[in-house]
Amino acid sequence: MVSRAPAIGPSLSPPLGGVPGLAEVRAAQLNLAGVALNTPLWEAPAFPGLPPGRLWLKLETLQRTGSFKIRGASNRMAYLSQEEARRGVIAASAGNHAQGVAYAARARGIPATIVMPKGASPSKVLATEALGARVVLAGADYQEAWEACQSLREQEGLTLVHPFDDAAVIAGQGTLGLEILDALPTVGTVLAGVGGGGLLAGLAVAIHALRPEVRLVGVQAAAAGSLRASLLAGRILEGPAPSTFADGIATRRVGDLTFRILKEHSVRAVEVSEAELARAIFLLLERTHLLTEGAGAAPLAALLAHPELLEENGPAVAVISGGNLDAFLLDRILWSGLAADGRILHLRTPLKDRPGALADLLSTVAGTGANVYTIRHDRESPTLPPGQASVELELEVRDPEQGERVLAVLKAAGYGVEPTLAPPLRGTGRPSAGERT
Repeated sequence: MVSRAPAIGPSLSPPLGGVPGLAEVRAAQLNLAGVALNTPLWEAPAFPGLPPGRLWLKLETLQRTGSFKIRGASNRMAYLSQEEARRGVIAASAGNHAQGVAYAARARGIPATIVMPKGASPSKVLATEALGARVVLAGADYQEAWEACQSLREQEGLTLVHPFDDAAVIAGQGTLGLEILDALPTVGTVLAGVGGGGLLAGLAVAIHALRPEVRLVGVQAAAAGSLRASLLAGRILEGPAPSTFADGIATRRVGDLTFRILKEHSVRAVEVSEAELARAIFLLLERTHLLTEGAGAAPLAALLAHPELLEENGPAVAVISGGNLDAFLLDRILWSGLAADGRILHLRTPLKDRPGALADLLSTVAGTGANVYTIRHDRESPTLPPGQASVELELEVRDPEQGERVLAVLKAAGYGVEPTLAPPLRGTGRPSAGERT
């Protein structure tokens, strides 16, 4: 059943060319009644290295369509004229914005067209179509899909629902900030992932209008980081094609309007690695039983890397902005997260090439309580001297301390063992087809 939505009409016209304020965010709350959920704010469980009782999680993973994007999309559509609503809307996206626009359009009986890159996740394409939108696949990445979207918009006279650089969209995302203040009036720090910057800009507008002392932190993947450099330069800097599995924040730059807001509100920007993102996804799944995408886990990844952010300003809120993780990435991300959490030990050791040598090594490993996950026994490499083999092991351990004990036992037994780096997260190293947050 589709929830009731406000009637279409321009009666609360937002400053589409300017910066929204608290009045626009409060109007957005009315527009979103019956469409977007007031999602839970949970006190976080214990996470490694973080003090207890200082962190709360705003769970937009439980939002309709699985992310916060429904807020901005729905609010933008509340300002369509009757003629615009009749002709329909269009957007470019690879996932969350696509589903947000599709859901909001269906709720109001508006035709929706979504242009998605040809390499977009099939599950996200199907989810968008299931919400009633027409999906057009065009371009190799988001930028090319965006260009195709602009061309189709002009041809068919459709109204664009921008994913972030629109005052009504920003105001819609800002409703999340009002919910945080209502649920936790003493909040001192709010962290959110940043792609195009619409979410963080909306939080800044809403929260600083009521609590200007709250610190706002934007988190980007280091492989798609441009905000920190842009804030330091005082102007928007565009980075190279992003190479991150966190497609929701895989952007070359933030938006013009969003940057203006973020700069005015003196937000702080931090960056996290792919391994840190994977570890945060793994810990959220293990400790809260919530499946989170890379963009949604970015705030926790930042806190795990910078726990000092919890030491000031009162309790912190991490906006877990979405949970639409590609199923094909899940096993790779979890394995990388386990390695980043010190629970997978990769090591290599030379071994005498004689009967029983490998069995002796494995017996020693078994005595430590570690479990062998994979093993590679090399006797033929041309780099090996005669009479010597090489063994690479991937071991499951309870924690980093057990991993250290395993290394100590093996060295004491005479093995020239050395830890090796975990394999890089597969699926990275190529430009993402992702959308902008």
